[in-house]
Amino acid sequence: MPKNISLLSYKLIIHDLKDPKAAFKPWSPEINALSDLQRHHAIVMFEERLSRKQVLTPLDSGKIGLYQIVTSMGYDEKSLGKKLDINHEQNSDFISVAFTSHNTLLSVFVVNTLCSDFIVNYSLEQIGNKNTAINVLDSLLKSKEAIMNDRIRLLKDYRIQNGLLNLDKQSQIVYQQITDNENKKNQALIDKQAAQAALKSVNEKLSSRTSDKYLGAEIIEDNRAIITIKNKIQMAEDAYLRGGFKLSDKKIVDSLQAQLSSRLLRSNDQYVSDPLIAKQSLVQRRISLGVDIEKATAGIADIDRELSKLRTKFSGMVPFDAGVQNYERNADVATKEYLEILARYNQTTLDKNIGIRLQLVQEGIPTLPESSKKIIYLALSAIASLAICFCTIFLISLLDRSINNAAQLKTALGSKIIGELGAVKEDGENIREIWGEFHPGKKQEAYRAQLRAIRFELDKAMFGNGMKILGLIGSYRHSSQTNDVLNLCYAFSQMGKKVLLIGSEEYIEAVERTTISTMQTMENVLRGEEIAGSSPFAFVNNNLKCRSLFEMITRESLSKVFEMIRDNFDLTVIALETFTDDSENREWMSFIEIYAAIFTAGSTLNDKQREALSAFNIEEKFAGWIITEVKEH
Repeated sequence: MPKNISLLSYKLIIHDLKDPKAAFKPWSPEINALSDLQRHHAIVMFEERLSRKQVLTPLDSGKIGLYQIVTSMGYDEKSLGKKLDINHEQNSDFISVAFTSHNTLLSVFVVNTLCSDFIVNYSLEQIGNKNTAINVLDSLLKSKEAIMNDRIRLLKDYRIQNGLLNLDKQSQIVYQQITDNENKKNQALIDKQAAQAALKSVNEKLSSRTSDKYLGAEIIEDNRAIITIKNKIQMAEDAYLRGGFKLSDKKIVDSLQAQLSSRLLRSNDQYVSDPLIAKQSLVQRRISLGVDIEKATAGIADIDRELSKLRTKFSGMVPFDAGVQNYERNADVATKEYLEILARYNQTTLDKNIGIRLQLVQEGIPTLPESSKKIIYLALSAIASLAICFCTIFLISLLDRSINNAAQLKTALGSKIIGELGAVKEDGENIREIWGEFHPGKKQEAYRAQLRAIRFELDKAMFGNGMKILGLIGSYRHSSQTNDVLNLCYAFSQMGKKVLLIGSEEYIEAVERTTISTMQTMENVLRGEEIAGSSPFAFVNNNLKCRSLFEMITRESLSKVFEMIRDNFDLTVIALETFTDDSENREWMSFIEIYAAIFTAGSTLNDKQREALSAFNIEEKFAGWIITEVKEH
């Protein structure tokens, strides 16, 4: 892009220098300061740089200052870039170019020249890149083709030298033959084992004389018994004949004849078939099984010899197969590389011939000037500023958890509010200004009115019930609370009451500014010293030198001291420590009849503090809250 902008800058400055009357802009002081010869020399240098398509940089100054001339007219890259807007139209192939200037002819010249130059330069650069790529791919393609042909030739020569027609098919056939013969061998082994098992069973049957009855193992005993009976019959008949045919001998012969008949019948029933036939069948079976075993053994031997031949043949193919695979792999790699380069070559050639061409669809044309948007921008900036201010204030108020007035304090603690006090100066002169005879300022007058309202509420709560000892406890150590306590004592003294203030050393400096004596101490009072009255009120320092009230004297003695104080003063104000010093406050609270709490506006309370301060609500002696330092709205 800097190159295209530089060419545009050259054309703009050349146009204005060659034709001052038709210049897009009035000449700058830098151009007016040049002589005619210098301007002519500048035109020549700009045209020379334009023809060389050189980029304009701040270093191109020289004697005439080419960069300064272009910059003075606002034709440099930075100046033109601020007014130039180039966008890619969404979901389309169109690129829009816009230029904003005070001269419509300048805008037209810029957009048309920039687009035309970009299209020409881009097309030339694209064609040059394509030609370079085609030349490189053509050279690479020829190299890959030579490598591919060489590797294919090596594969062919290897096949011819080793007599390999189709090694894959041959090895597949041999392997299938090996598999078939192994299956036959396995089946022959199974048949042989089955025949051997059957032969063993037949031999066992033939050799057994006791277990296989169907072979006639028991017929010998029957025959022997029959022969024995027949012999006995023969002997009985002989005895019958020699004995003269005696009836007793006849009975013996008949009995033996009956035994013989019974034995013969039992033998006939037991042996249905001829045992010799069964035995002959087993013998023939043994012969047949022996023949089968010999045939199976011979077949297995033949199969083993065939398997040995096939395995030897297959093993001989392995080296050739490895060699063929190596040559084929090299040839495949070379072929793939060649085809890939060929595809890229064809694609690049196709892109060069019918690739996408940039075209200027719509030239820039002169238009009327647009109305100024300055007012709109000013209005938008004002609205934005107001919105930012409003959001800032809203966030501050949203994040601000401080308590700034009586209403917020009442909401936070849910307690009674006696009144609120504004902010005034913290010195003795201020007290005299508030309660003096001369007319105070508006702030002092408002503060005095607030004090009177608080005085009224406390007076109504105390003196209506005969109470004379008032305690004031602060939420934090703050000088404004000291000033408020002094002014409150002064306010009660204006009612004609004799007032006593018992406070810490923090009150001494403020009390001294009112010319009230600060020499009286609570330690001396507890020892029996009387309290001297003072105008407008008396002050007693409650510093007990790191000792508590009950450590000084007994509770009964303390009761007498405070009873004496009640008798001598119409109102006793005891300024207690803050809420955090609860241990010291408890002893003083034993003798306080009513107390109020002072809260400084602008302070924040966490949940734990809210819970602790809300506990005052259940105290019978608690009169309410006084909030100070409240700012005017």
